[in-house]
Amino acid sequence: MKSVFETYSLNREDIKWENHLSSLTPWELKSGVWFKRDDYFAPLGYSGPNGSKMRQLIWYINRFREGKNHIVTGASIQSPQLSMSAIVGAHYGLKNRQVVYSKPHTVTTHVNPKIAAGFGAVFEYASGPYNPIIQKRVADLTQENSLVVEYGITVPHTRYPAEDVRKFHEVGAYQTSNMPEQVEKLIVPAGSCNSLTSVLLGLSRDSKNLKELFTIGIGPDKRDWVNERLKIMGVDPEYFNFKWNHYSLHDNKYASYSDKFKDETFEDIIFHPTYEAKMWRWLRERNPLDFDDKTAFWIVGSAADTKIVEPFYTEID
Repeated sequence: MKSVFETYSLNREDIKWENHLSSLTPWELKSGVWFKRDDYFAPLGYSGPNGSKMRQLIWYINRFREGKNHIVTGASIQSPQLSMSAIVGAHYGLKNRQVVYSKPHTVTTHVNPKIAAGFGAVFEYASGPYNPIIQKRVADLTQENSLVVEYGITVPHTRYPAEDVRKFHEVGAYQTSNMPEQVEKLIVPAGSCNSLTSVLLGLSRDSKNLKELFTIGIGPDKRDWVNERLKIMGVDPEYFNFKWNHYSLHDNKYASYSDKFKDETFEDIIFHPTYEAKMWRWLRERNPLDFDDKTAFWIVGSAADTKIVEPFYTEID
């Protein structure tokens, strides 16, 4: 069973997902390379919506749901934020209003809106495809009893107390605690950089024998944002016990954020086409690192399969 959840159910009488926030996902050694399997954080089973963003979203909704009866969120129709918000909201009995740029007759032809609709999400339509337009519509829909899931599933450090920011990242930081002692090189995706910030928080406390962190950017460079966020939590990146190197696939024109690299696999791992698949193909083609049992690759999550979650649609009122 490729999940840290022993029971698959939306029903809080069967299982409370927040009780699994500290469950450690495993590291697996495959053909001499270590992989952190955060895609095993999968409340409805492996290949249901999963990963570090799912963990942080559960923490966020569990923390701030008091007095709220629905979620408002907005994102690209490609974003797992839509499916995750609907599923976690359903677990806590919260309805969902989701702002997207699409047409009503085509919105559910995309995987994440299709899953969101299956869990009761109602769509609102933005007038343009750009995120500021989408988020303006989210703001217009927000009421006193609305719980807003921020773009990128985050807790903005410009609006939330430092203690909330730290607690948000603690749930991911703990996942570094079982990193194998022999790992000297760790490769981590850098997209929204919320997961990366959590990893850095954990490594700032105990980096074990790590000598080099190699981050690969899927989107625009956000290292300044990460550093600012870390300093708010009392971490100065200048004093890491390891070297931090970064390369951006996006800024170096290898692939744009929206590109999908399908069918990128390694043994039984199927990499997320928007995230890890790009990294893995670039590493395979360019081979900037030597891969051995001192190298580890952090899998933040995997793509969702509608067939896995469809049986749970009937649990929605």
